[in-house]
Amino acid sequence: MGLKEGVKAAWDAALSPLFAEFASPVQIECLDRSAAQVDPVYGESTNAKEYLPAVTLPARWRLARERMTLPGGEEIDVDGRVTLRTEDLDAAGIELDFAAVVTVEGRRLAVAHIERRAQVGDEHLLTKVWLKEQ
Repeated sequence: MGLKEGVKAAWDAALSPLFAEFASPVQIECLDRSAAQVDPVYGESTNAKEYLPAVTLPARWRLARERMTLPGGEEIDVDGRVTLRTEDLDAAGIELDFAAVVTVEGRRLAVAHIERRAQVGDEHLLTKVWLKEQ
């Protein structure tokens, strides 16, 4: 067994269940792109946003105002962050983007930044999402 397989086995056997044990539920709503009417000139939606039904997933989260630095050096203010297991997102068929809304303890927050984390080979085990008040 190589290093990559050993790390993946440790994730599956111990770390992923430990993540779930300390996680709390969050709800994720993705924009229903099939319902959007797009302006042909500006490429923007011309009607109210419609979201797909909310999906509840386990996540580790922290709601606190902080300043984060994006990979390009730009700084933005965020109101919290959640970390999700990438396998949970994949199993639910969720493709996070900046139109998604995450509800944590009754607060609806918009996605401000997304990073795939904990890479083992071609696979990312975690997805970290920074959030802003809508």
